[in-house]
Amino acid sequence: MECPQKYWGKSLVMEAPDDLPEEIIDEILDLWKNLKTGRAKDIQAKKKMIELYNTIYMTNYGTGTNCGSCISTCFDGIKKLYNKYND
Repeated sequence: MECPQKYWGKSLVMEAPDDLPEEIIDEILDLWKNLKTGRAKDIQAKKKMIELYNTIYMTNYGTGTNCGSCISTCFDGIKKLYNKYND
């Protein structure tokens, strides 16, 4: 997949580590309440989502991006982890 606005090139399939620290899992579960509609509640939630995605997947997305593809990739990654760790 490649960013249509050329912010980043094609990337390989990103896999989250299987052994995430408990603090990161708690952040994902806490952040989800601001993302669950598919849209970040506010700018701080969007920035936190991107920062958390960058930390987990070792990427370098800009926290101020408005690129729909970039934001969608981050959202999908966080959603996947939320579904995995939500009991």
